[in-house]
Amino acid sequence: MAKRDYYEVLGVSRTATKDEIRKAHRKLVLKHHPDRNKGDKKSEDKFKEVQEAYDIVGDEEKRKNYDQFGHAGVGADFGAGRGGDPGEAFRRAQAAGRGGNRWQASPNVSVEDFDFNEQGGFGDVFEQLFGRGGAGAARGGGRTRSRPQAPPSDLEHPVTLTFEQAAQGTTLPLQIQRDGHTESIEIKIPPGVKEGSRVRIKGKGQQSNGESGDLYIITRVTPHAYFRREGLDIYVDLPISVYEALTGARIAAPTLDGTVTLTIPPGTASHAKMRIKGKGIKRGDEQGDQFVVTRIILPKHLDDEDKKMIEELAKKHPINARENVPWSK
Repeated sequence: MAKRDYYEVLGVSRTATKDEIRKAHRKLVLKHHPDRNKGDKKSEDKFKEVQEAYDIVGDEEKRKNYDQFGHAGVGADFGAGRGGDPGEAFRRAQAAGRGGNRWQASPNVSVEDFDFNEQGGFGDVFEQLFGRGGAGAARGGGRTRSRPQAPPSDLEHPVTLTFEQAAQGTTLPLQIQRDGHTESIEIKIPPGVKEGSRVRIKGKGQQSNGESGDLYIITRVTPHAYFRREGLDIYVDLPISVYEALTGARIAAPTLDGTVTLTIPPGTASHAKMRIKGKGIKRGDEQGDQFVVTRIILPKHLDDEDKKMIEELAKKHPINARENVPWSK
Protein backbone atom coordinates (compact mmCIF):
# COMPACT_ATOMS: atom_id res chain seq x y z
CA MET A 1 0.00 0.00 0.00
CA ALA A 2 1.45 3.36 -1.09
CA LYS A 3 2.29 5.84 1.62
CA ARG A 4 0.29 9.04 1.82
CA ASP A 5 1.94 12.37 1.19
CA TYR A 6 3.49 13.51 4.49
CA TYR A 7 2.15 17.06 4.09
CA GLU A 8 -1.34 15.65 3.57
CA VAL A 9 -0.95 13.51 6.71
CA LEU A 10 -0.13 16.63 8.77
CA GLY A 11 -2.75 18.75 7.00
CA VAL A 12 -0.32 21.48 5.92
CA SER A 13 0.83 22.86 2.58
CA ARG A 14 4.22 22.08 1.06
CA THR A 15 5.23 25.69 1.75
CA ALA A 16 4.31 25.50 5.45
CA THR A 17 6.77 27.03 7.89
CA LYS A 18 8.53 24.97 10.55
CA ASP A 19 6.31 26.52 13.21
CA GLU A 20 3.13 25.70 11.24
CA ILE A 21 4.30 22.09 10.87
CA ARG A 22 5.11 21.84 14.59
CA LYS A 23 1.67 23.22 15.57
CA ALA A 24 -0.13 20.86 13.20
CA HIS A 25 1.84 17.90 14.58
CA ARG A 26 1.09 18.85 18.17
CA LYS A 27 -2.63 19.13 17.45
CA LEU A 28 -2.79 15.70 15.80
CA VAL A 29 -0.66 14.05 18.50
CA LEU A 30 -2.98 15.37 21.20
CA LYS A 31 -5.98 14.06 19.26
CA HIS A 32 -4.71 10.58 18.39
CA HIS A 33 -2.34 9.75 21.27
CA PRO A 34 -2.82 6.13 22.49
CA ASP A 35 -3.22 7.31 26.09
CA ARG A 36 -6.38 9.17 25.04
CA ASN A 37 -7.67 6.49 22.65
CA LYS A 38 -7.01 3.21 24.42
CA GLY A 39 -7.90 0.21 22.25
CA ASP A 40 -8.64 2.37 19.18
CA LYS A 41 -6.55 0.77 16.43
CA LYS A 42 -7.48 3.47 13.92
CA SER A 43 -6.21 6.26 16.18
CA GLU A 44 -3.08 4.27 16.99
CA ASP A 45 -2.32 3.84 13.28
CA LYS A 46 -3.01 7.54 12.68
CA PHE A 47 -0.69 8.47 15.57
CA LYS A 48 2.13 6.39 14.06
CA GLU A 49 1.51 7.90 10.63
CA VAL A 50 1.61 11.43 12.05
CA GLN A 51 4.84 10.68 13.93
CA GLU A 52 6.45 9.26 10.78
CA ALA A 53 5.41 12.32 8.76
CA TYR A 54 6.71 14.73 11.38
CA ASP A 55 10.02 12.87 11.68
CA ILE A 56 10.59 13.71 8.02
CA VAL A 57 9.10 17.14 7.32
CA GLY A 58 9.90 18.39 10.81
CA ASP A 59 13.60 17.86 10.10
CA GLU A 60 15.17 20.39 7.76
CA GLU A 61 17.52 17.99 5.94
CA LYS A 62 15.00 15.14 5.66
CA ARG A 63 12.34 17.56 4.44
CA LYS A 64 14.69 18.82 1.74
CA ASN A 65 15.31 15.28 0.50
CA TYR A 66 11.61 14.46 0.65
CA ASP A 67 10.65 17.59 -1.30
CA GLN A 68 13.19 16.68 -3.99
CA PHE A 69 12.73 12.91 -4.24
CA GLY A 70 9.45 12.07 -2.49
CA HIS A 71 9.35 8.96 -0.30
CA ALA A 72 12.36 7.53 -2.15
CA GLY A 73 14.43 10.45 -0.90
CA VAL A 74 14.03 9.38 2.74
CA GLY A 75 14.17 5.62 2.20
CA ALA A 76 17.02 3.29 3.07
CA ASP A 77 18.41 3.32 -0.51
CA PHE A 78 18.52 7.07 -0.89
CA GLY A 79 22.01 8.33 -1.75
CA ALA A 80 22.91 5.50 -4.14
CA GLY A 81 21.69 7.53 -7.16
CA ARG A 82 19.00 6.64 -9.64
CA GLY A 83 20.18 3.34 -11.06
CA GLY A 84 23.48 3.69 -9.22
CA ASP A 85 25.01 5.74 -12.04
CA PRO A 86 26.43 9.08 -10.83
CA GLY A 87 27.69 9.76 -14.34
CA GLU A 88 24.11 9.75 -15.61
CA ALA A 89 23.09 12.11 -12.84
CA PHE A 90 25.99 14.38 -13.82
CA ARG A 91 24.92 14.43 -17.46
CA ARG A 92 21.37 15.27 -16.50
CA ALA A 93 22.48 18.00 -14.10
CA GLN A 94 24.92 19.36 -16.69
CA ALA A 95 22.16 19.52 -19.30
CA ALA A 96 19.94 21.40 -16.86
CA GLY A 97 22.77 23.81 -16.03
CA ARG A 98 23.16 24.66 -19.74
CA GLY A 99 19.48 25.38 -20.06
CA GLY A 100 18.59 21.93 -21.48
CA ASN A 101 15.51 19.93 -20.68
CA ARG A 102 14.51 19.68 -17.03
CA TRP A 103 15.26 16.20 -15.68
CA GLN A 104 12.33 15.19 -13.46
CA ALA A 105 13.68 13.28 -10.46
CA SER A 106 10.05 13.00 -9.29
CA PRO A 107 6.80 14.56 -10.53
CA ASN A 108 7.52 17.67 -8.40
CA VAL A 109 11.31 17.98 -8.54
CA SER A 110 13.90 18.92 -11.11
CA VAL A 111 17.66 19.36 -11.13
CA GLU A 112 17.03 23.10 -11.29
CA ASP A 113 15.75 22.81 -7.76
CA PHE A 114 19.27 22.03 -6.48
CA ASP A 115 21.53 24.80 -5.27
CA PHE A 116 24.04 25.69 -7.97
CA ASN A 117 26.45 28.58 -8.16
CA GLU A 118 29.66 29.48 -9.94
CA GLN A 119 31.79 28.86 -6.88
CA GLY A 120 30.37 25.50 -5.87
CA GLY A 121 29.61 24.20 -9.39
CA PHE A 122 28.25 20.72 -9.90
CA GLY A 123 30.17 19.38 -6.92
CA ASP A 124 27.45 20.87 -4.71
CA VAL A 125 24.78 19.20 -6.83
CA PHE A 126 26.46 15.81 -6.39
CA GLU A 127 26.74 16.31 -2.64
CA GLN A 128 22.99 16.88 -2.53
CA LEU A 129 22.35 13.87 -4.79
CA PHE A 130 24.72 11.34 -3.29
CA GLY A 131 26.28 12.77 -0.13
CA ARG A 132 29.90 13.86 0.09
CA GLY A 133 31.19 10.35 -0.73
CA GLY A 134 29.18 10.27 -3.96
CA ALA A 135 30.46 13.69 -5.00
CA GLY A 136 34.04 12.53 -4.53
CA ALA A 137 33.45 9.41 -6.60
CA ALA A 138 31.86 11.43 -9.40
CA ARG A 139 34.91 13.69 -9.52
CA GLY A 140 37.24 10.67 -9.65
CA GLY A 141 38.25 10.82 -6.01
CA GLY A 142 37.81 7.08 -5.69
CA ARG A 143 35.71 7.30 -2.50
CA THR A 144 32.82 4.93 -1.95
CA ARG A 145 29.39 6.53 -2.00
CA SER A 146 27.93 6.68 1.49
CA ARG A 147 24.30 6.63 2.45
CA PRO A 148 23.21 9.69 4.44
CA GLN A 149 22.55 8.80 8.07
CA ALA A 150 19.30 10.03 9.54
CA PRO A 151 19.88 12.37 12.48
CA PRO A 152 18.20 11.55 15.79
CA SER A 153 14.68 12.94 16.00
CA ASP A 154 12.75 14.52 18.84
CA LEU A 155 9.51 13.19 20.31
CA GLU A 156 6.49 15.04 21.69
CA HIS A 157 4.22 13.66 24.40
CA PRO A 158 1.14 15.45 25.80
CA VAL A 159 0.31 15.35 29.51
CA THR A 160 -2.68 16.75 31.38
CA LEU A 161 -1.97 18.52 34.68
CA THR A 162 -4.15 19.88 37.44
CA PHE A 163 -3.94 23.59 38.16
CA GLU A 164 -1.92 22.84 41.30
CA GLN A 165 0.53 20.53 39.50
CA ALA A 166 1.19 23.16 36.84
CA ALA A 167 1.66 25.90 39.43
CA GLN A 168 3.74 24.00 41.97
CA GLY A 169 5.49 21.36 39.83
CA THR A 170 5.17 17.59 40.05
CA THR A 171 6.72 14.24 39.11
CA LEU A 172 4.82 12.03 36.67
CA PRO A 173 5.26 8.40 35.55
CA LEU A 174 4.99 8.11 31.77
CA GLN A 175 5.01 5.45 29.10
CA ILE A 176 6.47 6.64 25.80
CA GLN A 177 6.85 4.98 22.39
CA ARG A 178 10.56 5.19 21.61
CA ASP A 179 12.56 3.37 18.92
CA GLY A 180 9.70 0.92 18.43
CA HIS A 181 9.43 0.06 22.12
CA THR A 182 7.32 1.19 25.07
CA GLU A 183 9.51 2.71 27.79
CA SER A 184 8.46 3.66 31.33
CA ILE A 185 10.07 6.81 32.69
CA GLU A 186 9.53 9.41 35.41
CA ILE A 187 9.62 13.08 34.47
CA LYS A 188 9.79 16.21 36.60
CA ILE A 189 7.48 19.05 35.65
CA PRO A 190 8.98 22.31 36.97
CA PRO A 191 6.78 24.84 38.78
CA GLY A 192 5.12 27.51 36.68
CA VAL A 193 4.27 25.67 33.45
CA LYS A 194 1.05 26.66 31.71
CA GLU A 195 -1.22 25.53 28.89
CA GLY A 196 0.95 24.62 25.90
CA SER A 197 4.33 24.74 27.70
CA ARG A 198 7.08 22.54 26.24
CA VAL A 199 9.25 20.77 28.83
CA ARG A 200 12.43 19.31 27.34
CA ILE A 201 13.71 15.93 28.55
CA LYS A 202 17.18 15.63 27.07
CA GLY A 203 18.19 12.40 25.38
CA LYS A 204 14.79 10.68 25.49
CA GLY A 205 13.92 11.07 21.81
CA GLN A 206 14.49 8.64 18.94
CA GLN A 207 17.99 7.23 18.56
CA SER A 208 20.23 7.20 15.48
CA ASN A 209 23.95 6.52 15.08
CA GLY A 210 24.40 6.20 18.83
CA GLU A 211 22.81 9.59 19.52
CA SER A 212 19.40 10.42 20.92
CA GLY A 213 17.00 13.23 20.22
CA ASP A 214 15.02 14.93 22.97
CA LEU A 215 11.57 14.36 24.40
CA TYR A 216 9.26 17.37 24.65
CA ILE A 217 6.41 17.21 27.14
CA ILE A 218 3.46 19.34 25.96
CA THR A 219 1.39 20.44 28.96
CA ARG A 220 -2.37 20.80 29.14
CA VAL A 221 -3.83 22.34 32.31
CA THR A 222 -7.35 21.67 33.56
CA PRO A 223 -9.24 24.74 34.87
CA HIS A 224 -9.51 25.13 38.64
CA ALA A 225 -12.82 25.31 40.44
CA TYR A 226 -12.13 28.81 41.79
CA PHE A 227 -8.53 29.88 41.10
CA ARG A 228 -7.58 31.51 37.81
CA ARG A 229 -4.16 32.50 36.53
CA GLU A 230 -2.85 35.68 34.93
CA GLY A 231 0.87 35.35 34.24
CA LEU A 232 2.40 34.35 37.57
CA ASP A 233 -0.43 35.88 39.60
CA ILE A 234 -3.40 33.94 40.93
CA TYR A 235 -6.90 35.41 41.29
CA VAL A 236 -9.83 34.21 43.37
CA ASP A 237 -13.27 35.75 43.94
CA LEU A 238 -14.31 36.19 47.58
CA PRO A 239 -18.02 36.70 48.31
CA ILE A 240 -18.70 39.04 51.26
CA SER A 241 -21.98 40.32 52.65
CA VAL A 242 -22.96 43.97 52.36
CA TYR A 243 -22.69 44.16 56.16
CA GLU A 244 -19.08 42.86 56.11
CA ALA A 245 -18.30 45.35 53.38
CA LEU A 246 -19.78 48.23 55.39
CA THR A 247 -18.34 47.49 58.80
CA GLY A 248 -15.27 45.40 57.95
CA ALA A 249 -14.50 41.79 58.84
CA ARG A 250 -11.82 39.09 59.10
CA ILE A 251 -12.49 36.30 56.61
CA ALA A 252 -10.67 33.07 55.67
CA ALA A 253 -9.48 33.10 52.05
CA PRO A 254 -8.00 30.13 50.11
CA THR A 255 -4.48 30.02 48.63
CA LEU A 256 -2.50 27.21 46.99
CA ASP A 257 -0.70 26.77 50.33
CA GLY A 258 -3.87 26.65 52.45
CA THR A 259 -6.21 29.24 53.94
CA VAL A 260 -5.15 32.64 55.27
CA THR A 261 -7.12 35.17 57.31
CA LEU A 262 -7.85 38.31 55.33
CA THR A 263 -8.83 41.63 56.86
CA ILE A 264 -11.67 43.36 55.00
CA PRO A 265 -11.52 47.12 55.75
CA PRO A 266 -14.78 48.98 56.52
CA GLY A 267 -16.33 50.46 53.41
CA THR A 268 -14.84 47.92 51.01
CA ALA A 269 -16.39 48.12 47.54
CA SER A 270 -17.35 45.27 45.29
CA HIS A 271 -14.57 44.13 42.93
CA ALA A 272 -11.92 45.53 45.24
CA LYS A 273 -8.59 43.69 44.81
CA MET A 274 -6.58 42.76 47.89
CA ARG A 275 -3.06 41.49 47.39
CA ILE A 276 -1.49 38.59 49.27
CA LYS A 277 2.20 38.95 48.55
CA GLY A 278 4.17 35.87 47.51
CA LYS A 279 1.17 33.55 47.23
CA GLY A 280 1.20 33.38 43.46
CA ILE A 281 3.19 31.08 41.15
CA LYS A 282 6.95 30.71 41.43
CA ARG A 283 8.94 30.16 38.24
CA GLY A 284 12.71 30.25 38.51
CA ASP A 285 13.63 33.47 40.31
CA GLU A 286 10.22 35.03 39.68
CA GLN A 287 7.43 34.97 42.24
CA GLY A 288 3.83 36.01 41.63
CA ASP A 289 1.21 37.20 44.10
CA GLN A 290 -2.39 36.28 44.82
CA PHE A 291 -5.24 38.75 44.44
CA VAL A 292 -8.56 38.35 46.25
CA VAL A 293 -11.42 40.09 44.43
CA THR A 294 -14.46 40.94 46.55
CA ARG A 295 -17.99 40.18 45.41
CA ILE A 296 -20.60 41.88 47.61
CA ILE A 297 -23.74 39.85 48.30
CA LEU A 298 -26.93 41.84 48.96
CA PRO A 299 -29.86 40.76 51.16
CA LYS A 300 -33.02 39.52 49.48
CA HIS A 301 -36.74 39.57 50.40
CA LEU A 302 -36.74 42.90 52.21
CA ASP A 303 -39.96 43.83 53.98
CA ASP A 304 -41.38 47.36 54.41
CA GLU A 305 -39.59 47.90 57.70
CA ASP A 306 -36.25 46.91 56.17
CA LYS A 307 -36.78 49.28 53.26
CA LYS A 308 -37.66 52.13 55.60
CA MET A 309 -34.45 51.57 57.58
CA ILE A 310 -32.39 51.61 54.40
CA GLU A 311 -34.07 54.80 53.19
CA GLU A 312 -33.23 56.46 56.50
CA LEU A 313 -29.64 55.24 56.21
CA ALA A 314 -29.42 56.60 52.66
CA LYS A 315 -30.62 60.02 53.85
CA LYS A 316 -28.08 60.02 56.65
CA HIS A 317 -25.20 58.86 54.44
CA PRO A 318 -26.03 59.94 50.89
CA ILE A 319 -23.93 58.46 48.09
CA ASN A 320 -23.74 59.77 44.52
CA ALA A 321 -22.71 56.44 42.97
CA ARG A 322 -22.43 57.87 39.44
CA GLU A 323 -20.66 61.10 40.29
CA ASN A 324 -17.51 60.27 38.33
CA VAL A 325 -18.83 58.25 35.42
CA PRO A 326 -17.88 59.78 32.06
CA TRP A 327 -21.44 60.08 30.75
CA SER A 328 -22.52 62.27 33.69
CA LYS A 329 -20.16 65.11 32.75
